Amino acid sequence: MTASPVLHLEINGVHTLAFHLNQQGQANAELVRAYFAADFLTTTVGLRRLVIDLTGVISLDSASLGPLVQKLREIQEIKGQLALAGVNSPALKEIFALTRFDKVFPIYGTREEAITAMKS
Repeated sequence: MTASPVLHLEINGVHTLAFHLNQQGQANAELVRAYFAADFLTTTVGLRRLVIDLTGVISLDSASLGPLVQKLREIQEIKGQLALAGVNSPALKEIFALTRFDKVFPIYGTREEAITAMKS
């Protein structure tokens, strides 16, 4: 069993997920895909305030995007908040624009900005 590709922290009542980055500042694309496809929904059950930091994530495919939408719906149903941060790579920005996720998800430049926005 390999270590989780995700760093999960709780800061001021807001749960944050971020991916471990290599020396080039990138997340391992296969580990990111596998996490969203297999573990994301189960490891975030019951969280009311969640920030997903995508810093270093170059791209996401449909196996990753589907669980993101499902989690957004789950959190909205319990009157919680979900935000994304670090949507910085050109490919990821394009995917979010094409799928209109940039209109559906609150997106912040940094994890800290997203956490601060959730306090209000």
